Amino acid sequence: MAKARKTPRRGASRARSKPGRRVPAWLIAVCGLVLGLFIAFLFQLEPGRDTVKRSTAPPQPTTPPAPAKPAGPSYDFYTLLPESEVVVPKPRPEPPPPPAPKPPPAAKPESSTRYYLQAGSFRQRSEADRVRAQIILMGLDARLEDAKLANGETWHRVQVGPFADQSKRTQAEQTLSGNGFNNLLRQQRTTTP
Repeated sequence: MAKARKTPRRGASRARSKPGRRVPAWLIAVCGLVLGLFIAFLFQLEPGRDTVKRSTAPPQPTTPPAPAKPAGPSYDFYTLLPESEVVVPKPRPEPPPPPAPKPPPAAKPESSTRYYLQAGSFRQRSEADRVRAQIILMGLDARLEDAKLANGETWHRVQVGPFADQSKRTQAEQTLSGNGFNNLLRQQRTTTP
């Protein structure tokens, strides 16, 4: 009689076989290629070739080093200096310099008047520095001058100049007014020499 198959119990599962991890085919191909190249390299090194043979001639004896020179210093300039002597010609007497021209008798004394422009006066030094930097970027000479008022406050003035004459001051004034500085105060100072 035929045996009846047992029905699987509920909740039981069939045991599945785990697939083995396989090595990729490209890895096998690369390893084979590297191994083949290595074997080809070894065949190139066969011992019968002239490029691989060692020389059979006995090594030549080396000559002993020359005896060292004495430890004292060696000076060659005693022989070099007389050979490189240079004859310097005698200097010629120079003619006396021409007399200096006399200044004109009615020369005007240099003007000691300087012209300035005041571009602004500020309570905060940082504001004064900012304006001074703007003026310097325009190519004009600007400096800060501190002024103490009677009530003890300190104001920082931005002075542009000095200018030697009024025409240069006028040119600077035009440059400043063209860049937005319209409230310019003209100043004239006389210095004693």
